[in-house]
Amino acid sequence: MKFLKYLVLSIIFVVVLYLVISVIIYRLPSFDKVECFKSEVVFDFVDIQLSPREIFETGVLGKSVVTLAIENKRFFIENIDKKKLWEVNPRDMKEQGYTLSAEVCAQPLMFGGYGVAKVANLTKVNKQPIITK
Repeated sequence: MKFLKYLVLSIIFVVVLYLVISVIIYRLPSFDKVECFKSEVVFDFVDIQLSPREIFETGVLGKSVVTLAIENKRFFIENIDKKKLWEVNPRDMKEQGYTLSAEVCAQPLMFGGYGVAKVANLTKVNKQPIITK
């Protein structure tokens, strides 16, 4: 009985420790100014990444991922911003001959990477969309 009690407490401790460390690493901003990137959006239909950051942001916090064509930069965004990007199915965009260009702004983080980004501006571009599976 004591073993089970300590096992449960150990599991809870590990989970809480993981969340605390993740919040520190993935939310502590550096004192640099917000950076903005403007590029075409890459539409990923199946986007499976199993990095600790991906698990924390998408699995625990429920954020979405947007990839920009420039340098394949990936940003975590709110689901509301993701819905703006996916208002029209990318396959329909392909038939209509346009894609979206987004300006994404994010705060650099102390330990590298960027915080949760905001989609500042969306524009239509007369090009074929970049669609990945």
